Amino acid sequence: MLNLHRVISLVCLVIVLGCALSGAVAAPSLSISTYKNNGYGWGNDVGGLWTFTAEVSPDVVFVEFYLDSQLQLNSTAAPFKWQFNTADYTLGEHAIKVVAYDSSGIAATAEKQANFVEYSITDTLVIIVVAVIVVMVVSLTALLFRVRRKASK
Repeated sequence: MLNLHRVISLVCLVIVLGCALSGAVAAPSLSISTYKNNGYGWGNDVGGLWTFTAEVSPDVVFVEFYLDSQLQLNSTAAPFKWQFNTADYTLGEHAIKVVAYDSSGIAATAEKQANFVEYSITDTLVIIVVAVIVVMVVSLTALLFRVRRKASK
C-alpha cells in the first residue's frame, strides 16, 4: 500500500512538472539600434532627425515605440522602425521604450535614455569650416617650414 502511494505521488509530480514546463514560453528577443539620419549625436545627447529600430526575433508581429510613456508609433510590419525629429519635442532627458509582441501576446521590453539637444545645420557647418581652416594653417606652416629649411642648406 505504501509503494502504491509513492508511485501515485511520483506520477502526479511528473504530470504537474510536465504541465508547468510545457506552458513555459520564452519572450521574444528585442534590442534597440539607433541611426542618425541628419543630426547630432554624442553619448546620450541627440539632436535632429533619428531612427530607432527594434531588432527582434522572427516571431514578433508588432512593436510599440514610446517616448516618456506616450505611445508614438505602433509598427505592424518589419522592419520595425520609428523616425523622429528632436525639434518636435522638448529639449532635455527622455525615456524611449520599445515593446515587442509575439503572436501569443508575450511581450519583451527595452529602454534607452536620450538627452534631446538643440541641433542646427549652421552649427555643423561652422565646425566643418573651423576644422578646414585649422588643417590649412597647419599644412601651410609645415610647407613654409620645409621651404625655409631647404633654403638654408
